[in-house]
Amino acid sequence: MPSLATFNANNFFLRYKFGKTYPGDMSKKSLIEASEAAMMGYLPEKAFGKYSPKSFIIWEPERRKLAVKALKEPDGKLPDILCFQEVENMDAIRAFNENYLKSYYQYSLLIDGYDPRNIDVGVMSTLPIEEIRSHIDESKNGRRIFSRDCLEATFILPDGEKLILFVNHLKSKLVIKKKNDTEAQYHNHIRESHEQRKLQAKTVSEYIEKRFKGKHDSALYAVVGDFNDTPCSPYVKLLIKSPRLINILQEYRAVDDTWTYFWRDKNRVSQIDYILVSKALAQRIRKAAQNDGKKKPHIERKGLAYKTGKAGNILPATMIHFEEDPVTSKSGSTTPEKSKVQFDHKRFKEIEADWKKNISDHCPVKVWF
Repeated sequence: MPSLATFNANNFFLRYKFGKTYPGDMSKKSLIEASEAAMMGYLPEKAFGKYSPKSFIIWEPERRKLAVKALKEPDGKLPDILCFQEVENMDAIRAFNENYLKSYYQYSLLIDGYDPRNIDVGVMSTLPIEEIRSHIDESKNGRRIFSRDCLEATFILPDGEKLILFVNHLKSKLVIKKKNDTEAQYHNHIRESHEQRKLQAKTVSEYIEKRFKGKHDSALYAVVGDFNDTPCSPYVKLLIKSPRLINILQEYRAVDDTWTYFWRDKNRVSQIDYILVSKALAQRIRKAAQNDGKKKPHIERKGLAYKTGKAGNILPATMIHFEEDPVTSKSGSTTPEKSKVQFDHKRFKEIEADWKKNISDHCPVKVWF
């Protein structure tokens, strides 16, 4: 049965390996030309219509190696469809696939967006991608809605059915107060950040409603990715609480066991990574879990960092269901706002030896269908 995972790889960047001559230069004359032009070297082979994974250096390679181990959990297999967030470009996906995954994925997809940090959403798949749609240039009141795209991809499943995914990385809540900002200006920046995320969530929800009109009970689709907000947040409520979508983790886990993200500085955990599925896809996931108890929706946490107390023991983390800030009032939800969760779970031995070797501050989330 196919599997699907989403993972925020946390600043997954590449670095070029510059060469003294351009690729394929048998005469080495370009070395002289480069010297005369006072240049340091040429771009790797992709600039000349040729691609080689050896032309790139993966940033933080130890983290990427451990990420492969995490993505294979708990069944020892990589997901058939892997949705990435915080990936720099298409070459990062290709180099990761070829250098770390032994070219496991035949199909890959990424469209460069407008994020100032150059982080994008992307997909790798063993299943054919029949169609793609980008929403990167959609705007409202002259402003782009998505800086990191709502990447839409249609996959052909082994049984001939089609699965449509909407891969997202919504606006971050991080707002840094500028040196000359007044409190009012700072609060306004926070409010603008929230409103942008709210608009993104609303746009995706509305698009789902229109895209599958009359087919919501039968169509196989899902909205996946990093929403940068908790389930009780008013800013992503329209998407997470959509009557068309099911937060599949909540069907199989207690409310305090749905967390996917660890904020080490605050020693907090929360759910901000989601696989929201249609009714028809939820039925397939349930059937897979019934047929094999090991194939229940999975959150892989062995790759996370940790905080320790004075005695060296791993401290419990605080589960945040709703996060307050200067412009957001408390939620009226009956879900507890805070609770303590144990955090001394098993981790990869490399991370137990050194927490800085963690794979990401996010957990891969995986389902089977």
